[in-house]
Amino acid sequence: MRRALLCLVLMLSSPCLRGQAEIGEETARRTEIVRVESALSEEERGVSGELSLDGSYDAAAALARIRDRFMDALLSTAKKELGFAWKLVLIAALCSMTVILSPGRSEKNFAEMAACCMAALLLAGTAESVIPEARETLYRLSDYGKAAFPAFYLAVASCGAGVSASVKYASICFASNLFMELSQRILLPLISVYLSVGITLSLAENALLNAAERLLKWCIVTSMTLFTGGFCTYISLSGVISGSADAVAVKAAKSAISTLLPVVGGILSDSASTMLAAASVIKNSAGVFCLIAVCAICAAPFGLLLAKMLLLKGAAVLSEMGCCDAYARLLSAAGDAMGMLLGLVGCYGVMLFYSFMSGIRMVA
Repeated sequence: MRRALLCLVLMLSSPCLRGQAEIGEETARRTEIVRVESALSEEERGVSGELSLDGSYDAAAALARIRDRFMDALLSTAKKELGFAWKLVLIAALCSMTVILSPGRSEKNFAEMAACCMAALLLAGTAESVIPEARETLYRLSDYGKAAFPAFYLAVASCGAGVSASVKYASICFASNLFMELSQRILLPLISVYLSVGITLSLAENALLNAAERLLKWCIVTSMTLFTGGFCTYISLSGVISGSADAVAVKAAKSAISTLLPVVGGILSDSASTMLAAASVIKNSAGVFCLIAVCAICAAPFGLLLAKMLLLKGAAVLSEMGCCDAYARLLSAAGDAMGMLLGLVGCYGVMLFYSFMSGIRMVA
């Protein structure tokens, strides 16, 4: 009877007694961790590199490629939009000359209004191309998160952090969907309204419009800051609470195995530790890859939005040297709108980045 029981235990424990490499391959297959790589496009995969499950992922080379991608997007956008910026500065120069040479106040107002109308037409075309670009980046980040989170947090659970993984995964999915709804239905339309108010305010000075512009900017910036900060705080607190439960569960399971099976319990306990170690290597390697992938997705949009924002702010500074205050304020408001779009994409990228970082740091 004892021999039969011993044979049964050895048969059940044979998967645990395999080499760590085989355990790693089995864990990768069961968690479908390759999803974190297959969810990327060809261009993004070329930047992030190949996922290595043995912990030898070359993150330094991937970061160098991300830096090059960001700089290429920044410089190419700057070269492409430099002519657009010079058009805005030229309009400001013509407006300033007209204002200086105009004999009456009505002619000055007409010159400023004409300059603002010309700039508004140019900025409308820019907004039509930039806002869809930001929306597409948000969708791209959301799609990657939906593809990578299940596989990644399943690998986290296989490391012994079952409670933490389930709690964080549910929280992250809820927060990600909520932020997408907030962005698409509220924040992006508010940024468009903010730009429209800035254009209207440049044509007709009004105290109510001034207050509305300040209120819109405060609402957009505060919403993004509070949502991102609250999300990171909640994920940190939930990880601390549920991590204690995971540690207790793992210790209790290993103690129970060693106690109930005096002969082979120690072997099974050590084998379980080997399995957890192999799964942890896979989890960490996949987590680092996911962090790099998020940066690879955000690199080009960041460069594009940053270049447009800097050019508009530079044109506003040059225009302010003349006599067209309303025109300079319009360009500054357009630059602020580009900065808000950059912040919106950055907030979602930070949320995904922190989500993967939190999973990497989980140890049971």
